[in-house]
Amino acid sequence: MTAPSRTASLSGGLFASAFLLLGGARCVGQSWDVFNMASNGYPSNTVRAIAHDSAGGTWVGTDWGLCHFDGLTWEVLQVGSGLPENDVRALACDGQGRVWIGMFTQGLVIKDGMTWTQYLPGTSPMPGEQVRNITFDHQGFAWLSTTNGLARTDLTDWRIYNDTDTSFNNLELPGVNIADVAVREDGLVCIGTLNAGFTYLTDTMVRFYNTFNDFLPDNTALGVAIDSQGDRWAACPAGALLRFTAGYNDGLFFQYSTVLSNIPTNALTDIVIDANDRKFIATQNAGLTILDALNGNWTTYNEQNSDLPDDELNCVSLAPDGSIWIGTMTGGAARFSPMSGVATPSRNALVLKAWPNPFNDRVRIEGNKLDGAYVWRLSDGLGRTVQRGEGRGSGGPLHHNISGLAPGTYLFTLATGDLRGTIMLLCQ
Repeated sequence: MTAPSRTASLSGGLFASAFLLLGGARCVGQSWDVFNMASNGYPSNTVRAIAHDSAGGTWVGTDWGLCHFDGLTWEVLQVGSGLPENDVRALACDGQGRVWIGMFTQGLVIKDGMTWTQYLPGTSPMPGEQVRNITFDHQGFAWLSTTNGLARTDLTDWRIYNDTDTSFNNLELPGVNIADVAVREDGLVCIGTLNAGFTYLTDTMVRFYNTFNDFLPDNTALGVAIDSQGDRWAACPAGALLRFTAGYNDGLFFQYSTVLSNIPTNALTDIVIDANDRKFIATQNAGLTILDALNGNWTTYNEQNSDLPDDELNCVSLAPDGSIWIGTMTGGAARFSPMSGVATPSRNALVLKAWPNPFNDRVRIEGNKLDGAYVWRLSDGLGRTVQRGEGRGSGGPLHHNISGLAPGTYLFTLATGDLRGTIMLLCQ
């Protein structure tokens, strides 16, 4: 197991603050459904896990039983139906139609039709009795995040990772309380832990980043997701949203906090990313917030501006039909469609793109079709102006090249009339 040295952290692992596109958003056409004890017979309004099966059904795990929705009716399963306890903490559905159920104190349970099979430490290779999350990778293996280590399994082959020399292939983790895992298609395993930093796992290496060596704002990541560019995102309970980019050995990350962005809180619990690279983020006290990758806008739904039943969220899930499911602490589950529920960009938002980004010598800025004079400004991470200039658009897309920069993080801002846009640039 290796950790970046403090020196390597400062020279190769850059920390960058993330400012987003300037421009407001307005809520339109929200369509919400709320499922709870009063309206749908839930055994509890505390929802900790949600998963979707290939038949179009949705499974909801509460602290007092498991609920199944077939699109029309709800069924409740509790102790006596096959569950060894009622406190469900994790859910996932595999390609064989089986439901994988993570319990609070009773390990892993597999529901295969009418057959229930339990996996516990001592009687199986399961490393822990409490399962916090279940993730399937592109090869079909399940990754089980437990409070006593990480397991990769297809129920026949088991790999157990922990912080001792018994860890698989001697790949020792920095901690065993695993909160969530995301696996990239190239096999890179991205691990969020409780109090042990953000960890990468390959077949030959463990690499971790923490507050001491690398100035991470939080050693805990409760939710982990990967976008279409391969960047890793972490939802932290105190350090807000982190984005890890470039190679996993570089230690390069950006923070989206209440000081540096329009995120409504720094206390986050979960994150999922859809096919359009929109980040759907569950918060501990401010509802659901969404970061739009296209224009950089933030949209937040809470009890005051929507039909979300509770601002304290435990989990968020993306259904195959594109709808978003949210598990709350006291309000049951909620569902809405991002097609009608996500805010539209302000008409005053100028969308800018950069290629390549990160870059080494020269970066090309591309923007909306511009007709008329514009001004631009390049500032460093401390807000100091590095370059500035002006130009005139001729009705076509803007193409602007920047070169000769020292390694670091920069903000490129362009304004023309009432249009204004900002994009973050990284020079390596």
